[in-house]
Amino acid sequence: MTSSTASPARYQPHRPLSAAQTVLWLLAGVVAMFLFVSAIFIVKFNLEGRSPLSGAARNTAEAPARPAPAKASASASAPALAPPTPANGGFVSGTENILPPEVAHLARNGATSPVPPSATAPSPPIVAAPVDDTRAGARPAPAPAPLPPPAAAPAPAAPPASEAITATLQAWIAAWERKDIPAYLGHYADDFTPAQALSRADWLEQRRQRLSRPGALAIRIDGLDITTRGDRATARFAQSYRAGALNLNETKTIELALRDGAWKILQERLGR
Repeated sequence: MTSSTASPARYQPHRPLSAAQTVLWLLAGVVAMFLFVSAIFIVKFNLEGRSPLSGAARNTAEAPARPAPAKASASASAPALAPPTPANGGFVSGTENILPPEVAHLARNGATSPVPPSATAPSPPIVAAPVDDTRAGARPAPAPAPLPPPAAAPAPAAPPASEAITATLQAWIAAWERKDIPAYLGHYADDFTPAQALSRADWLEQRRQRLSRPGALAIRIDGLDITTRGDRATARFAQSYRAGALNLNETKTIELALRDGAWKILQERLGR
């Protein structure tokens, strides 16, 4: 009798997925991930009170009923009435669901606070329209007459020659008394003619020696008489000269010439 034994099942490896099956699995995974993330966001919004579904329902429930349109007035000249301004500053209930929590909280609190009178916008000032002077019959205003040019300040008048000569002689006497040789000789012109037939060099040496002697000098002039002739002048006066025991009183005549704006001595002699 022949016994039959069952042959073991042969191992068959899994066949790889086709391209269509792989795409379907990927799409199913993406849809499942989207649904999972959406569920998490819906739960988070519901916990925060910002669910879009509940907000839409609340907006529909809290939306105020629109008033029926007013009947048109029979008079065409009656002005149209402006719509009233909401007392809550323009905030509409229900819109806080589409705002961030902080902004919605501030909007709700601001809706209940009264609007101060100073918050109203001030009315613009009324500006008067410019007057048109070019209409018929209107004459333009005459143009103002030009101002005359300012008068030039008069130049200071030069002092009279007699005053300048008097100041020169006083400075000459002062330099002589203090024995200031350079200042004393500076009052004489370069073409000065000494008396007593002295040369200019001999006269300069004589004046330096006399002014170098010790002792004080006291010189005074009286009765000054000045005669001018253009850039020439003659001065006559009585001179008092005192040096130690020497005391002289004599009349002197001095000839002067105007050189470079200053009066210089040309000649000096005794008598008139």
